[in-house]
Amino acid sequence: MRLVPLAEARAAFLAKIAPAASTSMATAKGGGLVVAEDVLAPVNIPATALALERGYALASRATVGASSYLPAMLTIVPPLIEAGDALPAGTDAIADKDDVRETPAAAEVIAPVAPGRRARAAGGDFAAGKVMVSAGSRLQASQIAVLRAAGIKELPVRMPAVTILAPRGSCPAAALVMDMVAQASGDVQVAYVPETRLAGALGSAGSADLVLVAGWSGTAHHAAISGLAKSGRVVAHDLAVAPGTTMACGFVGADGPAPVVLLPGRLEETLAAWLMLARPALDRLAGFAGSRPSAALPLARKIASAPGMVDIALVRRQEGKWKPLAVGDISWTALAQAEAWLAVPGESEGFASGEIVEAEFL
Repeated sequence: MRLVPLAEARAAFLAKIAPAASTSMATAKGGGLVVAEDVLAPVNIPATALALERGYALASRATVGASSYLPAMLTIVPPLIEAGDALPAGTDAIADKDDVRETPAAAEVIAPVAPGRRARAAGGDFAAGKVMVSAGSRLQASQIAVLRAAGIKELPVRMPAVTILAPRGSCPAAALVMDMVAQASGDVQVAYVPETRLAGALGSAGSADLVLVAGWSGTAHHAAISGLAKSGRVVAHDLAVAPGTTMACGFVGADGPAPVVLLPGRLEETLAAWLMLARPALDRLAGFAGSRPSAALPLARKIASAPGMVDIALVRRQEGKWKPLAVGDISWTALAQAEAWLAVPGESEGFASGEIVEAEFL
């Protein structure tokens, strides 16, 4: 049996996936969602110059060369303002209380104050029209806080609709897929179908943005591939990747059509198919342009891999190094202990002990 190179299958599959339609979402509820368009500052933020700390507001040019031996003389006592207060007209900096002394004539400054010291200029956070959050970004709590402070109440986001076809009853592999889709901020719907109706369910699932078939192994999984061939199109199956050789991908439905990933039933195979095919497809649909948390560390021991196969390696941190837990043949013990993963390319024989590799956190 000829195995299809993973890179070839991924390229053919992902190239035909376009971003899903955007929708408006309340900013406060946008955490984890991908922004569909650049979000621009509606006005200068702040609208006027602000003090960042408590102190005397003054014009910095009036303090040039000031020292305790030759103070800068002011004709009025500068106003003492609090952090967050607007700077009075004609001022651009904040001086420490100890550096300003009241005198019979008015006041003197005994240290120079740099322009903009402890102050934020108008538009210093964001000038009107400046990009606050770029399209393709996955919204974080700090970004939401800034947007809400700027008065932006709604955002254009993409939240792809994902239908998971799962077997009836308890199924850890299907539950794993549900959890991962939810973490990736997909709008999840689960259809529990009996094995005998799986092929028919595939044909009617094309209204979703992404269809994932999870939880079936053996003959049921292969029947699903045959069902996809009848109701849509199979792009690739029997891939040169371990674990999860029997993962498959394609398209179904007349309107779209919708991308489909068939994830094999064992947990380690399900994870591999999610990382290699399903999550990249969901990222394309969401328009996600960022990267996920990762770390580059030396290997505690070598990773060996047979050329021709892409091997998934699971690792965890140990004393500042990546400790390999499993490569290709992944046990559930390794799954339970894993902290991150990497893919060993098919043209590689692995990585040497001490070699620095980048692994992405699970």
